[in-house]
Amino acid sequence: MDTSDNSLTILEFCRAEKVCRATFYNLKKAGKGPRLMKVGSHYRISPQARADWRRAREAEAAAEGVGQ
Repeated sequence: MDTSDNSLTILEFCRAEKVCRATFYNLKKAGKGPRLMKVGSHYRISPQARADWRRAREAEAAAEGVGQ
């Protein structure tokens, strides 16, 4: 599989973001997970999807007053 586009597997994403896979799937179920793309039989997360996901989580935290 060519990964020169810097996309991540779900496991790589979880490691990079320091979340367990259960949390990842709970976020997806709640509609708060990153966008996935299917490549063959595998799911990948693009750098843009990861960046968008982080911005959305940061905005959500700010709206809730977290970290203020």
